[in-house]
Amino acid sequence: MNRSQAIDGIRKGFRAIAVAFVFATLIPVLLGLLFSVPTGRVFSLIVSTLLLQANAAFIGLSLGLNPIFILVVMVFVELGIVLAIYEILDVFAEQSERVRRFTKSTEEKMARYPILHKYGAVTLIVLPALPVIGLYSSVVIGWLLRWNKLQSIFFVTLGWILVTVFLLLVALGLVRVVF
Repeated sequence: MNRSQAIDGIRKGFRAIAVAFVFATLIPVLLGLLFSVPTGRVFSLIVSTLLLQANAAFIGLSLGLNPIFILVVMVFVELGIVLAIYEILDVFAEQSERVRRFTKSTEEKMARYPILHKYGAVTLIVLPALPVIGLYSSVVIGWLLRWNKLQSIFFVTLGWILVTVFLLLVALGLVRVVF
């Protein structure tokens, strides 16, 4: 790796951090200020979302936040993290010969299954709801399988919204879960 590649990797790494900061922190805090939500509560929801993923809906409600506000903030946090993970993975692919070989091998294998390559990103709807896989792993799976980036982001976000709405409804007592 030459110096210019290293600098480019660092620049893209900082861009990933900036994207995560703007979407996951700045926009939610500005929304909180706009709607007179205490900043401490907004930060609590942001950190809860980062740590507990969709289960942060329960924390948001326990903080007395409006369910719509919770959903919007959690979606912005999700988008920030998803976009940053994609940026970081792209940097790894550009900087590491090993990762490049792996992704090339994956692309060759996926070429044998055109329907999976074309429609596979739809499966990302369910992954954010799965406890073992969750939000972060679903992004990595979509990236590793070389699915269309915009489709993958759309379907991960759609899955995130669906699971968050479901958990909000459970927390509000509008849906009962029986085990």
